[in-house]
Amino acid sequence: MVDLARLSFGAAAAERDVRRGLDAYFIESSAYTQMNAGTKTILVANRGAGKSAIFKTIAHRQRDAGGSVIELAPEDYSYEFLSAAMTRELDGAWAKLGAYATAWKYLLLILIMKEVTRRHGRLRRGAESQIYAYLRDNHAGAATTTFDSFVSYLRRIESVKLGRFEAGVRTRELAHLYKLQEIEHLVPPLIRLCERTGVTVLVDELDRGWDASEDAQAFVAGLFQACMAVNDLSPSLRVCMSLRKELYDSIPAIYDDAQKFRDLIEVISWDREGLWRLIAGRIRHTTADCRHRSDDDCWKAVFTRPVWSFQYMADRALGRPREIIQYCSHALDYARANSPRPSARITPKDIRAVESTYSAERTRDIAAEYRFQYPGLLGVFQAFRSGPDVWSRERLELFLLDLATGSVGLAPQALPWIDSREPDVILQVLWEVGFLTSGDEAPAASAHTAQGGPTAASVSEADWSPPEGGLQSVSAGRQVPPTPHSVTHFRIHPMFYRYVADR
Repeated sequence: MVDLARLSFGAAAAERDVRRGLDAYFIESSAYTQMNAGTKTILVANRGAGKSAIFKTIAHRQRDAGGSVIELAPEDYSYEFLSAAMTRELDGAWAKLGAYATAWKYLLLILIMKEVTRRHGRLRRGAESQIYAYLRDNHAGAATTTFDSFVSYLRRIESVKLGRFEAGVRTRELAHLYKLQEIEHLVPPLIRLCERTGVTVLVDELDRGWDASEDAQAFVAGLFQACMAVNDLSPSLRVCMSLRKELYDSIPAIYDDAQKFRDLIEVISWDREGLWRLIAGRIRHTTADCRHRSDDDCWKAVFTRPVWSFQYMADRALGRPREIIQYCSHALDYARANSPRPSARITPKDIRAVESTYSAERTRDIAAEYRFQYPGLLGVFQAFRSGPDVWSRERLELFLLDLATGSVGLAPQALPWIDSREPDVILQVLWEVGFLTSGDEAPAASAHTAQGGPTAASVSEADWSPPEGGLQSVSAGRQVPPTPHSVTHFRIHPMFYRYVADR
């Protein structure tokens, strides 16, 4: 047993956890290994899957090894700010993808110039001295943020495209800007400087203010193209970017480009062994008594029934580290507040007591995550509140037909993407976001409702009690995941069903 008052599962977001020991309990997954080695340069995953944790760890360790690292965080280049500063696609009536890609490439090269100048000091000799002179003359304190250089260059392109220039003048000016002729001569000496130590640029996910507009898509797709272009300059110069999976899937320009760079894209996925190790590492880091214990012993020191506790929480998550951390933290807070002594462990009662809170938070988070692709998604989830947790395909398709034809009331914002859609299209959406999963293993459960007998969302400790076999028990029974076309019964995922049943 451990002192619950001193135990911490850490922050759910890596940017808040980096100062609390992230590097100490970071799990070196295959995604991290591939990105750190430079084999992959584009990191794709859902929110909470660990993209920022990988980038923060790469940055920390490469700096410790003497490398040059540039980090761009979402607040440094918020689309939210850009959308207020630039002429919108609708108003400007000019295609922006090429302009965005050029402006991103310009910004990346300027940041790399600043980094090598900082690292190597004032460059006085040869062609390298021109880099220092250019920065001195054009970027000496004029920009207040890293993003100003991007906006400034984009405005220059915008002014030419929308300005009253003769066709010949406009063509020449645009060619000058798109080819980056202003700094073209600085690229060879810059590459030579990068070859001395190597430079890594890490661009973390950019979704702040994202509104799924053509401008927003060009903003992200332009960065993708710029990263690929800069990476082609030299093996000693590497730009890595992370991207939320729903953005990657919903931007045609990125998807088209991705076909050419498939071998450079790494998609993060977690299995249950990894999540088990993740929590054990955090227990080990914050609890002195567990410093040298195995993963299984760490779980046993904190949870009265470790395997049951893990399975119960993992069954109510979509396989993202943030979810299991969040659930464990809620259970820990409840145990602290209700335990008669500080050395008590977290019990199944504690875990079940916070399930409603956790489920409501995660359901709203998922709906918010897809708010631009599927607005009003939370209302679609709530439409299932009077139904069972397991549906036959026939019954589900009839219900989804009622949704599409307006027989079931929905929030107005959901109508544009659900109105008159075929049931199988809506089903595919609910499957992709994780709301629906296979229920073929227990079709009889379709007779149970939120008001009825035991369901997947209300299973008790007595209903299901796997052997306390540690990691071996946790990882048993892995199967190839089904597809919605092969399923005859659909289960509402337990994480969502608890929220639906409580409505």
